[in-house]
Amino acid sequence: MRTRAIALGAAAVLALSGCSMLGGDDEGADATSQTSGVVTGNPDENGAKVAGIDLKNPPAAIAEATVQINNDSVDTTKIELLELRRDDNVMLATFRLTGEGRGTENKSAFKLLGWSSFEPVLIDMKNLEKYRHVDDLTSDATEASAPLGQPVYVFTAFPLPREGVTAMDLRVTSESPAIEDVPMPQ
Repeated sequence: MRTRAIALGAAAVLALSGCSMLGGDDEGADATSQTSGVVTGNPDENGAKVAGIDLKNPPAAIAEATVQINNDSVDTTKIELLELRRDDNVMLATFRLTGEGRGTENKSAFKLLGWSSFEPVLIDMKNLEKYRHVDDLTSDATEASAPLGQPVYVFTAFPLPREGVTAMDLRVTSESPAIEDVPMPQ
């Protein structure tokens, strides 16, 4: 078991630390400008760099939902699953959270999720099984932040699904509604 945990940790470090496609340092970029799908922001602050997201060419969502928050000036948060891919013994998942509401201060993923922990779960409705996220391979929801209207990026890993499972439901927090029929990577 210990060997597997070390292997999973090493796989995640390699996959997540080396995935960044950012060509330059966007440190001074305007955090509020957005044109034709290109988001300028600080990849060190909004979690993009750690999640391996290229802000000049962000991926399209493969599944999404908007949840009502109504807490701490955040009215709603759009939750987008950007990537779910196999990597050795796990599935790596990358999410984009974009909050809408009042105010100009940065909001962390924790606040965008209604002061809830980022604890995603995949639910196999066919076999009645839950696939919980791997704690050691999950980003800290309090570290990444951005102003409302700008995305925050977080990631996690899940165990691989049973053979033959092609779709599962996704819950990002224990309070959020399910995003149904998320396609599993083959």
